[in-house]
Amino acid sequence: MNAPMLDPMIPPHSVEAEQSVLGALMLAPTALVKIIDWLTADDFYRQDHRLIYRAICGLIEKGAPVDAVTMADWFEANGLSDMLGNIGYLIDLSNATASASSIVSYAEIVSERSKLRSLIDVGTRIVSGAYANSADSQSIAGVAAHDLAQMQSSKLRGGLESAKVGMTRMHAELMARYQQGPKLLGLPWPWLELNKCTKGLRDGVLYIVGARPSMGKSIFALQTALHTAIRGERTAVFSVEMTAEECMARSVAAVGQIPHEWVENPGQAHDDAETYWARLTAATGSILSAPLMIDDTPGLTIEQLMARARRAHMQKPLRLIVVDHMHDMGTDRKAETRHEYGRIAQGAKTLAKELKCPVILLAQLNRALASRADKRPGLTDLRESGEIEQKADVVLFLHREDYYDPETHMSGLVEVIPAKGRNLKLGDRIALANRFDQMRMDDYHDGWPEAPAAMEPSRPSRGFGRGRQ
Repeated sequence: MNAPMLDPMIPPHSVEAEQSVLGALMLAPTALVKIIDWLTADDFYRQDHRLIYRAICGLIEKGAPVDAVTMADWFEANGLSDMLGNIGYLIDLSNATASASSIVSYAEIVSERSKLRSLIDVGTRIVSGAYANSADSQSIAGVAAHDLAQMQSSKLRGGLESAKVGMTRMHAELMARYQQGPKLLGLPWPWLELNKCTKGLRDGVLYIVGARPSMGKSIFALQTALHTAIRGERTAVFSVEMTAEECMARSVAAVGQIPHEWVENPGQAHDDAETYWARLTAATGSILSAPLMIDDTPGLTIEQLMARARRAHMQKPLRLIVVDHMHDMGTDRKAETRHEYGRIAQGAKTLAKELKCPVILLAQLNRALASRADKRPGLTDLRESGEIEQKADVVLFLHREDYYDPETHMSGLVEVIPAKGRNLKLGDRIALANRFDQMRMDDYHDGWPEAPAAMEPSRPSRGFGRGRQ
């Protein structure tokens, strides 16, 4: 039972703490419930201790007694007798522990040493990767930051609590809302009707915004990010598709309500050039003073994105994250596509929960949608829809009827269709005015346009309204 003298280069561990945990469990198997949800076999340094902990957990799960004999049988049944050595060590473990009352304290020591070894592993991978020169520095740092964040989140201690605790928090929040009067439950969208429908962008919620090309996904997302940042809320935009310069040109057009065409070519003669210059100057000032950050790295992986968001959040909390868009992000080509996009959606959802802010993730829709008579999208139209739909808290679709039929009575209108979300009126449609010439959408104040009494079947147009939106 005596521990050998430790060399300074031996990874951190405590043989005594590990032995005390195992001995306490042999003495009082019911004590396992105090630690099993956060202490794993991999947290033990010694291989034989890992196996003994597995044996104890397995025996307790079956309702079998836990003693030297039953554990020796477990090792033999699993072909691991050589790993045990002799039954005398098991007897020593049980005899050396006087009480199981301190098992949590001993388990915390085991867990803490395990975390320190994990830190060494992360550092070793950083050093090895840098020396090997097999990846760029950003990728190595991104993976390391992801590993460190995973360490923090995977070891969180939690558990059941009295309903009174949750009720007290809910009642306090309810009274605060009552005293403040009617208000949103999150950050406001730029559009009145969407705020009424969703009660705002809520913290910890993943919003999937899906649409076919040219429906206005990027305009919708960037306008929301600008609206949030100009209000003083720290906002991060990951633009995997467009460059930062393209985003800024669109931003100036949207905020200044200036034709995007003129922003891209301000040298052209125009009767309103003087007005446009004045608006551009004012819009530029508003954007420069806003806490808006943009990352336009192409092919960004979800691990890199999460690491960069966490790093920015550590400097100062983020209030909104926008990703444009998931189907342009880097993926593992050897893995199944649906699993890769599910992993991206899960990563975005993890960020929302961990950083306690809304995350908007844009997504493409399947091409088959364009061949249907009714082209309004539904959940099954999400590319690789199964896992994306499952991970999303809220799904909104964008649709433009006039993209397919220029003669439609819905001309100039963008529909926002809530398709998934708790406390949302699913099936309702929200009308926004198409101002894509200024890279924005406005509230639609004229009510839903009524279809003519007699309409011929609409004909899909060719080439109308094409172009990246």
